[in-house]
Amino acid sequence: MPHDRTPPEHAAPEAVAPETSAQEAAGSEPGPRTPASGRRTRRSRLRRRLVVGLVSVLALALCATAGLLWLAAGRLVRPMDDTPLNTYIVASAPGEVTLPATADSRYAGVFGLIWQDEETGLRHHGTLGPVLASDDDTVTRELTSEASPAPGAEAKVIVTVWNSDPEQALGLAHQEVTYPGELGPMPAWFLPGSGTTWVIQVHGLGAGRAAGLRTMPQLHDLGHPVLDITYRNDPGAPRDGSNTRHFGDTEWRDLDAAVRYARAQGATGVVLLGHSMGGGIVETYLQRAADTSAVRAVVLDSPALDYRATFDTIADGLGLPAPVAALQAGIVGLRSGVDFDDVDALAANRRGGGPKQPVLLFHGTGDTVVPYASSAEFAHDWPDKVELVTVEGASHTGAWNADPRAYAEELAAFLALHT
Repeated sequence: MPHDRTPPEHAAPEAVAPETSAQEAAGSEPGPRTPASGRRTRRSRLRRRLVVGLVSVLALALCATAGLLWLAAGRLVRPMDDTPLNTYIVASAPGEVTLPATADSRYAGVFGLIWQDEETGLRHHGTLGPVLASDDDTVTRELTSEASPAPGAEAKVIVTVWNSDPEQALGLAHQEVTYPGELGPMPAWFLPGSGTTWVIQVHGLGAGRAAGLRTMPQLHDLGHPVLDITYRNDPGAPRDGSNTRHFGDTEWRDLDAAVRYARAQGATGVVLLGHSMGGGIVETYLQRAADTSAVRAVVLDSPALDYRATFDTIADGLGLPAPVAALQAGIVGLRSGVDFDDVDALAANRRGGGPKQPVLLFHGTGDTVVPYASSAEFAHDWPDKVELVTVEGASHTGAWNADPRAYAEELAAFLALHT
Protein backbone atom coordinates (compact mmCIF):
# COMPACT_ATOMS: atom_id res chain seq x y z
CA MET A 1 0.00 0.00 0.00
CA PRO A 2 1.53 3.40 -0.93
CA HIS A 3 2.85 5.61 1.85
CA ASP A 4 0.92 8.69 0.73
CA ARG A 5 -2.44 7.00 1.21
CA THR A 6 -4.02 6.80 4.72
CA PRO A 7 -5.74 3.62 5.90
CA PRO A 8 -9.48 3.51 5.34
CA GLU A 9 -11.57 4.43 8.38
CA HIS A 10 -12.97 0.93 8.71
CA ALA A 11 -9.53 -0.70 8.90
CA ALA A 12 -8.85 -2.59 12.11
CA PRO A 13 -6.52 -0.74 14.46
CA GLU A 14 -4.10 -3.68 14.65
CA ALA A 15 -3.72 -4.04 10.83
CA VAL A 16 -0.13 -3.54 9.69
CA ALA A 17 0.62 -2.29 6.17
CA PRO A 18 3.45 -4.05 4.33
CA GLU A 19 5.58 -0.92 4.34
CA THR A 20 5.33 -0.31 8.11
CA SER A 21 8.43 -0.21 10.24
CA ALA A 22 9.37 -2.78 12.86
CA GLN A 23 8.27 -0.34 15.56
CA GLU A 24 4.83 0.00 13.97
CA ALA A 25 4.56 -3.77 13.55
CA ALA A 26 5.22 -4.13 17.27
CA GLY A 27 2.13 -2.06 17.93
CA SER A 28 3.42 1.51 18.38
CA GLU A 29 1.49 4.37 16.92
CA PRO A 30 2.69 5.22 13.34
CA GLY A 31 4.14 8.66 12.91
CA PRO A 32 2.81 11.19 10.45
CA ARG A 33 3.87 10.95 6.77
CA THR A 34 6.03 13.86 5.73
CA PRO A 35 6.67 15.23 2.20
CA ALA A 36 10.33 14.12 2.54
CA SER A 37 9.37 10.51 3.27
CA GLY A 38 7.05 10.52 0.25
CA ARG A 39 9.83 11.77 -1.98
CA ARG A 40 12.17 9.06 -0.66
CA THR A 41 9.57 6.44 -1.40
CA ARG A 42 9.08 7.69 -4.95
CA ARG A 43 12.86 7.74 -5.46
CA SER A 44 13.04 4.17 -4.14
CA ARG A 45 10.38 3.03 -6.61
CA LEU A 46 12.18 4.87 -9.41
CA ARG A 47 15.47 3.16 -8.54
CA ARG A 48 13.80 -0.24 -8.53
CA ARG A 49 12.25 0.42 -11.94
CA LEU A 50 15.60 1.65 -13.25
CA VAL A 51 17.38 -1.49 -12.02
CA VAL A 52 14.70 -3.72 -13.53
CA GLY A 53 14.98 -1.78 -16.82
CA LEU A 54 18.75 -2.06 -16.91
CA VAL A 55 18.63 -5.77 -16.15
CA SER A 56 16.11 -6.24 -18.96
CA VAL A 57 18.27 -4.27 -21.42
CA LEU A 58 21.37 -6.25 -20.44
CA ALA A 59 19.49 -9.52 -20.81
CA LEU A 60 18.29 -8.52 -24.27
CA ALA A 61 21.81 -7.39 -25.22
CA LEU A 62 23.25 -10.68 -23.98
CA CYS A 63 20.68 -12.66 -25.97
CA ALA A 64 21.40 -10.59 -29.09
CA THR A 65 25.16 -11.01 -28.64
CA ALA A 66 24.79 -14.76 -28.13
CA GLY A 67 22.65 -14.95 -31.28
CA LEU A 68 25.23 -13.08 -33.33
CA LEU A 69 28.04 -15.22 -31.93
CA TRP A 70 26.03 -18.35 -32.77
CA LEU A 71 25.77 -17.18 -36.39
CA ALA A 72 29.46 -16.21 -36.49
CA ALA A 73 30.39 -19.61 -35.08
CA GLY A 74 28.46 -21.19 -37.94
CA ARG A 75 30.78 -19.52 -40.42
CA LEU A 76 33.79 -20.90 -38.59
CA VAL A 77 32.64 -24.49 -38.33
CA ARG A 78 31.05 -24.87 -41.74
CA PRO A 79 33.13 -25.30 -44.91
CA MET A 80 33.20 -22.01 -46.78
CA ASP A 81 33.66 -21.11 -50.41
CA ASP A 82 32.19 -17.61 -50.16
CA THR A 83 34.96 -15.53 -48.57
CA PRO A 84 33.40 -12.26 -47.32
CA LEU A 85 34.47 -9.26 -49.40
CA ASN A 86 35.76 -6.24 -47.49
CA THR A 87 36.92 -3.65 -50.05
CA TYR A 88 36.03 -2.43 -53.55
CA ILE A 89 37.49 -1.55 -56.92
CA VAL A 90 38.22 2.15 -57.30
CA ALA A 91 39.36 1.92 -60.93
CA SER A 92 40.97 -0.50 -63.36
CA ALA A 93 42.90 -0.45 -66.60
CA PRO A 94 44.62 -3.18 -68.64
CA GLY A 95 47.18 -4.81 -66.36
CA GLU A 96 46.42 -2.76 -63.25
CA VAL A 97 43.83 -2.05 -60.60
CA THR A 98 43.27 0.71 -58.04
CA LEU A 99 42.02 -0.10 -54.56
CA PRO A 100 41.38 1.91 -51.40
CA ALA A 101 44.54 2.32 -49.33
CA THR A 102 44.50 -0.32 -46.58
CA ALA A 103 47.12 -2.42 -44.83
CA ASP A 104 46.27 -5.32 -47.18
CA SER A 105 46.40 -3.34 -50.42
CA ARG A 106 49.63 -1.52 -49.45
CA TYR A 107 51.60 -4.57 -48.34
CA ALA A 108 54.39 -5.40 -50.77
CA GLY A 109 54.52 -8.86 -52.29
CA VAL A 110 52.35 -11.12 -54.42
CA PHE A 111 48.68 -11.68 -53.56
CA GLY A 112 45.41 -12.76 -55.04
CA LEU A 113 42.45 -10.49 -55.68
CA ILE A 114 38.85 -11.65 -55.85
CA TRP A 115 35.95 -9.46 -56.93
CA GLN A 116 32.30 -9.98 -57.64
CA ASP A 117 30.45 -9.00 -60.78
CA GLU A 118 27.48 -6.92 -59.67
CA GLU A 119 25.23 -8.05 -62.51
CA THR A 120 25.90 -11.80 -62.54
CA GLY A 121 27.06 -12.31 -58.97
CA LEU A 122 29.98 -14.37 -60.30
CA ARG A 123 33.38 -14.06 -58.65
CA HIS A 124 36.60 -13.55 -60.53
CA HIS A 125 40.19 -14.08 -59.44
CA GLY A 126 43.39 -12.30 -60.38
CA THR A 127 46.99 -11.97 -59.20
CA LEU A 128 48.19 -8.74 -57.62
CA GLY A 129 51.77 -7.77 -58.33
CA PRO A 130 53.95 -4.82 -57.30
CA VAL A 131 52.61 -1.46 -56.19
CA LEU A 132 52.72 0.99 -59.11
CA ALA A 133 51.49 4.12 -57.33
CA SER A 134 49.90 5.12 -54.04
CA ASP A 135 48.68 8.11 -52.08
CA ASP A 136 46.81 8.63 -48.84
CA ASP A 137 43.58 7.25 -50.28
CA THR A 138 44.37 4.69 -52.98
CA VAL A 139 46.88 2.07 -54.11
CA THR A 140 47.43 1.03 -57.72
CA ARG A 141 49.00 -2.38 -58.35
CA GLU A 142 49.72 -4.70 -61.24
CA LEU A 143 46.87 -7.12 -61.93
CA THR A 144 47.08 -10.31 -63.96
CA SER A 145 43.63 -11.66 -64.78
CA GLU A 146 41.42 -12.80 -67.63
CA ALA A 147 38.70 -10.30 -66.76
CA SER A 148 38.89 -6.63 -65.78
CA PRO A 149 37.06 -5.62 -62.59
CA ALA A 150 34.45 -2.88 -62.86
CA PRO A 151 34.75 0.20 -60.64
CA GLY A 152 32.64 -0.19 -57.53
CA ALA A 153 32.74 -3.99 -57.54
CA GLU A 154 33.16 -5.56 -54.10
CA ALA A 155 36.57 -7.17 -53.68
CA LYS A 156 39.16 -8.62 -51.31
CA VAL A 157 42.94 -9.05 -51.24
CA ILE A 158 43.77 -12.66 -50.34
CA VAL A 159 46.86 -14.81 -49.86
CA THR A 160 45.66 -17.49 -52.31
CA VAL A 161 47.44 -16.24 -55.42
CA TRP A 162 45.99 -18.72 -57.90
CA ASN A 163 42.52 -20.24 -57.91
CA SER A 164 42.82 -23.20 -60.26
CA ASP A 165 44.78 -26.44 -60.49
CA PRO A 166 48.59 -26.83 -60.80
CA GLU A 167 48.55 -27.17 -64.58
CA GLN A 168 46.30 -24.19 -65.29
CA ALA A 169 47.98 -21.94 -62.72
CA LEU A 170 51.61 -22.98 -62.99
CA GLY A 171 51.99 -25.23 -66.02
CA LEU A 172 52.87 -28.18 -63.77
CA ALA A 173 51.60 -31.58 -64.90
CA HIS A 174 49.70 -33.25 -62.09
CA GLN A 175 47.37 -36.13 -61.43
CA GLU A 176 43.91 -36.08 -59.89
CA VAL A 177 44.07 -38.93 -57.40
CA THR A 178 42.11 -40.21 -54.45
CA TYR A 179 43.44 -41.78 -51.30
CA PRO A 180 41.33 -44.14 -49.17
CA GLY A 181 39.98 -42.38 -46.09
CA GLU A 182 37.75 -43.87 -43.43
CA LEU A 183 34.75 -42.03 -44.92
CA GLY A 184 35.55 -42.89 -48.52
CA PRO A 185 37.84 -41.77 -51.36
CA MET A 186 39.52 -38.41 -50.58
CA PRO A 187 40.45 -36.22 -53.59
CA ALA A 188 44.01 -34.91 -53.87
CA TRP A 189 46.40 -33.35 -56.36
CA PHE A 190 49.57 -35.33 -56.92
CA LEU A 191 52.62 -33.69 -58.44
CA PRO A 192 55.22 -36.35 -59.37
CA GLY A 193 58.87 -35.81 -58.47
CA SER A 194 62.23 -37.48 -58.80
CA GLY A 195 62.73 -38.09 -55.08
CA THR A 196 61.12 -40.52 -52.67
CA THR A 197 60.37 -38.14 -49.79
CA TRP A 198 56.90 -36.80 -50.42
CA VAL A 199 55.58 -33.46 -49.19
CA ILE A 200 51.97 -33.69 -48.01
CA GLN A 201 50.27 -30.28 -47.93
CA VAL A 202 47.32 -29.61 -45.62
CA HIS A 203 45.27 -26.45 -46.20
CA GLY A 204 43.58 -24.30 -43.59
CA LEU A 205 39.98 -23.41 -42.79
CA GLY A 206 38.10 -22.37 -45.92
CA ALA A 207 41.25 -22.19 -48.05
CA GLY A 208 41.20 -25.35 -50.19
CA ARG A 209 44.00 -27.05 -52.07
CA ALA A 210 44.79 -23.91 -54.06
CA ALA A 211 46.57 -22.52 -51.00
CA GLY A 212 49.32 -25.07 -51.64
CA LEU A 213 50.02 -23.84 -55.17
CA ARG A 214 52.40 -21.22 -53.79
CA THR A 215 55.03 -23.76 -52.72
CA MET A 216 54.52 -26.33 -55.49
CA PRO A 217 57.00 -24.94 -58.07
CA GLN A 218 59.85 -24.92 -55.57
CA LEU A 219 59.04 -28.33 -54.15
CA HIS A 220 58.91 -29.66 -57.72
CA ASP A 221 62.28 -28.08 -58.51
CA LEU A 222 63.73 -29.76 -55.41
CA GLY A 223 62.49 -33.14 -56.67
CA HIS A 224 59.87 -33.78 -54.00
CA PRO A 225 56.63 -35.45 -55.03
CA VAL A 226 53.76 -33.37 -53.65
CA LEU A 227 50.39 -34.63 -52.42
CA ASP A 228 47.99 -31.72 -51.82
CA ILE A 229 45.11 -33.26 -49.90
CA THR A 230 41.50 -32.61 -48.96
CA TYR A 231 39.92 -33.74 -45.73
CA ARG A 232 36.40 -34.55 -44.57
CA ASN A 233 33.69 -32.00 -45.31
CA ASP A 234 35.80 -30.22 -47.93
CA PRO A 235 34.00 -29.48 -51.19
CA GLY A 236 34.13 -32.71 -53.19
CA ALA A 237 35.30 -34.80 -50.23
CA PRO A 238 33.20 -37.23 -48.19
CA ARG A 239 31.12 -35.72 -45.40
CA ASP A 240 30.82 -37.07 -41.89
CA GLY A 241 27.16 -36.15 -41.36
CA SER A 242 27.86 -33.04 -39.31
CA ASN A 243 29.08 -30.91 -42.23
CA THR A 244 31.23 -28.99 -39.76
CA ARG A 245 34.92 -28.47 -39.12
CA HIS A 246 36.32 -30.20 -36.06
CA PHE A 247 39.60 -28.27 -35.87
CA GLY A 248 41.78 -31.34 -36.27
CA ASP A 249 39.90 -33.49 -33.76
CA THR A 250 38.68 -35.78 -36.57
CA GLU A 251 40.50 -34.42 -39.64
CA TRP A 252 43.83 -35.81 -38.42
CA ARG A 253 42.58 -39.26 -39.39
CA ASP A 254 42.36 -38.14 -43.04
CA LEU A 255 45.99 -36.99 -42.87
CA ASP A 256 46.87 -40.36 -41.34
CA ALA A 257 45.23 -42.04 -44.34
CA ALA A 258 47.19 -39.76 -46.73
CA VAL A 259 50.50 -40.74 -45.09
CA ARG A 260 49.62 -44.43 -45.41
CA TYR A 261 48.72 -43.85 -49.07
CA ALA A 262 52.07 -42.16 -49.75
CA ARG A 263 53.95 -45.05 -48.21
CA ALA A 264 51.91 -47.55 -50.22
CA GLN A 265 52.85 -45.62 -53.38
CA GLY A 266 56.57 -45.88 -52.66
CA ALA A 267 57.36 -42.91 -50.43
CA THR A 268 60.29 -43.65 -48.14
CA GLY A 269 59.41 -40.68 -45.96
CA VAL A 270 57.13 -37.65 -45.82
CA VAL A 271 57.32 -33.98 -44.90
CA LEU A 272 54.08 -32.52 -43.53
CA LEU A 273 53.34 -28.92 -44.55
CA GLY A 274 50.32 -27.36 -42.83
CA HIS A 275 48.79 -23.90 -43.15
CA SER A 276 46.71 -22.41 -40.32
CA MET A 277 44.17 -25.05 -39.22
CA GLY A 278 46.14 -27.43 -41.44
CA GLY A 279 49.06 -26.89 -39.09
CA GLY A 280 46.82 -27.78 -36.18
CA ILE A 281 45.73 -30.93 -38.03
CA VAL A 282 49.39 -31.86 -38.54
CA GLU A 283 50.16 -31.40 -34.85
CA THR A 284 47.11 -33.40 -33.75
CA TYR A 285 48.10 -36.20 -36.14
CA LEU A 286 51.61 -36.28 -34.67
CA GLN A 287 50.13 -36.56 -31.16
CA ARG A 288 47.51 -39.22 -31.91
CA ALA A 289 48.58 -41.41 -34.83
CA ALA A 290 49.75 -44.91 -33.97
CA ASP A 291 52.73 -44.70 -36.35
CA THR A 292 54.45 -41.45 -37.33
CA SER A 293 57.80 -43.03 -38.21
CA ALA A 294 57.53 -41.96 -41.85
CA VAL A 295 57.55 -38.25 -40.94
CA ARG A 296 60.99 -36.78 -41.59
CA ALA A 297 60.20 -33.13 -40.92
CA VAL A 298 57.35 -30.67 -40.38
CA VAL A 299 56.70 -27.25 -41.93
CA LEU A 300 54.06 -25.04 -40.30
CA ASP A 301 52.75 -21.74 -41.65
CA SER A 302 50.74 -19.59 -39.19
CA PRO A 303 49.66 -22.78 -37.40
CA ALA A 304 46.65 -22.94 -35.10
CA LEU A 305 48.45 -24.23 -32.02
CA ASP A 306 46.05 -22.83 -29.39
CA TYR A 307 42.47 -22.20 -30.52
CA ARG A 308 41.46 -20.29 -27.42
CA ALA A 309 44.26 -17.80 -28.11
CA THR A 310 43.08 -17.66 -31.72
CA PHE A 311 39.54 -16.68 -30.70
CA ASP A 312 40.99 -14.07 -28.35
CA THR A 313 42.99 -12.60 -31.24
CA ILE A 314 40.00 -12.51 -33.58
CA ALA A 315 37.84 -10.85 -30.91
CA ASP A 316 40.57 -8.33 -30.13
CA GLY A 317 40.87 -7.45 -33.82
CA LEU A 318 37.13 -6.81 -33.92
CA GLY A 319 37.30 -4.66 -30.79
CA LEU A 320 35.23 -7.10 -28.74
CA PRO A 321 35.72 -7.44 -24.96
CA ALA A 322 37.52 -10.48 -23.54
CA PRO A 323 34.34 -12.07 -22.08
CA VAL A 324 32.84 -12.11 -25.58
CA ALA A 325 35.91 -13.96 -26.88
CA ALA A 326 35.50 -16.57 -24.15
CA LEU A 327 31.82 -16.90 -25.02
CA GLN A 328 32.72 -17.26 -28.71
CA ALA A 329 35.12 -20.13 -27.97
CA GLY A 330 32.40 -21.87 -25.99
CA ILE A 331 29.83 -21.47 -28.76
CA VAL A 332 32.22 -22.67 -31.47
CA GLY A 333 33.07 -25.67 -29.30
CA LEU A 334 29.38 -26.38 -28.82
CA ARG A 335 28.59 -26.14 -32.53
CA SER A 336 31.58 -28.24 -33.58
CA GLY A 337 31.43 -30.73 -30.71
CA VAL A 338 35.11 -30.08 -29.95
CA ASP A 339 36.79 -29.54 -26.59
CA PHE A 340 39.60 -27.15 -27.51
CA ASP A 341 41.76 -28.51 -24.71
CA ASP A 342 41.92 -31.73 -26.75
CA VAL A 343 43.43 -29.94 -29.78
CA ASP A 344 45.77 -27.61 -27.90
CA ALA A 345 49.10 -28.38 -29.58
CA LEU A 346 51.16 -26.28 -27.17
CA ALA A 347 49.85 -28.19 -24.15
CA ALA A 348 50.07 -31.55 -25.94
CA ASN A 349 53.72 -31.03 -26.79
CA ARG A 350 54.51 -30.07 -23.22
CA ARG A 351 52.84 -33.22 -21.97
CA GLY A 352 54.62 -35.37 -24.55
CA GLY A 353 58.11 -33.90 -24.26
CA GLY A 354 58.05 -31.77 -27.40
CA PRO A 355 58.27 -32.39 -31.16
CA LYS A 356 59.85 -35.63 -32.31
CA GLN A 357 60.68 -34.20 -35.76
CA PRO A 358 62.43 -30.96 -36.72
CA VAL A 359 59.98 -28.11 -37.34
CA LEU A 360 60.28 -25.06 -39.62
CA LEU A 361 57.70 -22.47 -38.62
CA PHE A 362 56.73 -19.35 -40.62
CA HIS A 363 54.61 -16.67 -38.99
CA GLY A 364 53.91 -12.99 -39.68
CA THR A 365 53.68 -10.40 -36.93
CA GLY A 366 50.65 -8.84 -38.66
CA ASP A 367 48.51 -11.96 -38.23
CA THR A 368 45.09 -10.96 -36.87
CA VAL A 369 43.68 -14.51 -36.92
CA VAL A 370 46.21 -16.84 -35.32
CA PRO A 371 48.45 -15.05 -32.83
CA TYR A 372 52.14 -14.82 -33.63
CA ALA A 373 52.72 -15.22 -29.88
CA SER A 374 51.62 -18.88 -30.03
CA SER A 375 54.33 -19.69 -32.56
CA ALA A 376 56.90 -17.71 -30.59
CA GLU A 377 55.92 -19.67 -27.49
CA PHE A 378 56.27 -22.97 -29.37
CA ALA A 379 59.75 -22.03 -30.59
CA HIS A 380 60.74 -20.84 -27.12
CA ASP A 381 59.61 -24.12 -25.56
CA TRP A 382 61.61 -26.27 -27.98
CA PRO A 383 64.54 -24.22 -29.38
CA ASP A 384 66.46 -27.35 -30.44
CA LYS A 385 63.54 -28.62 -32.54
CA VAL A 386 61.64 -25.56 -33.78
CA GLU A 387 63.08 -22.96 -36.14
CA LEU A 388 60.87 -19.85 -36.24
CA VAL A 389 61.01 -17.55 -39.27
CA THR A 390 59.43 -14.23 -38.30
CA VAL A 391 58.08 -12.10 -41.15
CA GLU A 392 57.46 -8.55 -40.01
CA GLY A 393 53.99 -7.28 -40.81
CA ALA A 394 52.90 -10.35 -42.78
CA SER A 395 49.23 -11.30 -42.51
CA HIS A 396 47.73 -14.70 -41.72
CA THR A 397 49.54 -17.35 -43.84
CA GLY A 398 51.06 -14.42 -45.74
CA ALA A 399 54.77 -15.11 -45.16
CA TRP A 400 55.23 -16.51 -48.68
CA ASN A 401 53.25 -13.63 -50.21
CA ALA A 402 55.39 -11.04 -48.46
CA ASP A 403 58.65 -12.35 -49.93
CA PRO A 404 58.43 -15.53 -52.06
CA ARG A 405 62.20 -15.67 -52.63
CA ALA A 406 63.12 -15.48 -48.95
CA TYR A 407 60.45 -18.07 -48.12
CA ALA A 408 61.84 -20.40 -50.80
CA GLU A 409 65.39 -20.05 -49.48
CA GLU A 410 64.37 -20.91 -45.94
CA LEU A 411 62.31 -23.87 -47.10
CA ALA A 412 65.05 -25.24 -49.40
CA ALA A 413 67.72 -25.03 -46.69
CA PHE A 414 65.48 -26.80 -44.18
CA LEU A 415 64.52 -29.61 -46.54
CA ALA A 416 68.13 -30.12 -47.65
CA LEU A 417 69.13 -30.59 -44.03
CA HIS A 418 66.33 -32.92 -42.96
CA THR A 419 65.35 -35.02 -46.02
